[in-house]
Amino acid sequence: MKSIQTSSLTALALVATSLLPLAAAETNADQLLRQMSARLAAAQSFTFQATRELDPALVEGLSVPEKANIAVAVQRPNKIAARAKSNLGVRRFIADGRSLAIVDEKNNLYSRVPMRTTIDGLVEQLDQNYGFMPPLAEFALSDPYKEFRRQAKTVTYVGLAKTSGGFLGLGGVECHRLALKGKEADAELWIAVSDQLPRKLIATFHRPGQPQVRIAFSKWNLAAPASPATFTFTPPQRSEQIEMWTSAKMQTAGKR
Repeated sequence: MKSIQTSSLTALALVATSLLPLAAAETNADQLLRQMSARLAAAQSFTFQATRELDPALVEGLSVPEKANIAVAVQRPNKIAARAKSNLGVRRFIADGRSLAIVDEKNNLYSRVPMRTTIDGLVEQLDQNYGFMPPLAEFALSDPYKEFRRQAKTVTYVGLAKTSGGFLGLGGVECHRLALKGKEADAELWIAVSDQLPRKLIATFHRPGQPQVRIAFSKWNLAAPASPATFTFTPPQRSEQIEMWTSAKMQTAGKR
């Protein structure tokens, strides 16, 4: 009788265990990064907004953090426009597949150079020849995943968290948090659970004081109508055109 009771209890325990929910599989950080990148790459015409804050150590001559509100529009394969408004003024960046224009509205100056290439080619040429990239351009590339993995040696999952939003922090978006470790900086990327789109990026640079770039994304529209006016540059009235110096030319001038 005792052995029968023991067998019954064991059977009941096995049945009870089978009814418990399965433990969630470990979240794959690299897969989340791929999903986010695939959503962005599939969008042919899209817009988004972001708030970016730079620590002073990242910008020469800056003594306080610079906060900018940025609006970006993309039309694949070769058009991108961005407008950044900060306490330093308003700057616009317009590439239409044939040329690139950069406008300083505060000082009424602009530069324009031939740039007959795709968005990928534009980013590469600007990085190599001029030493900068368009605002948040890594999210507009044809393969964002490739660019993120080029910069990040490892990608690991940190956990879930909600972005702050609205009154008393209500209305936040639940996000997956990914840690990306790189040679120049480490970053934490927040990807929304609901739509796999980026909501926050915090990059900490390996420099004295560990300065940061903090970016909050909003108003994603992956089906935004493509307006030709968005990517058409007309010089502002009474504006002055100036030369856009390459990195090599600035280095030469600095040695004089």
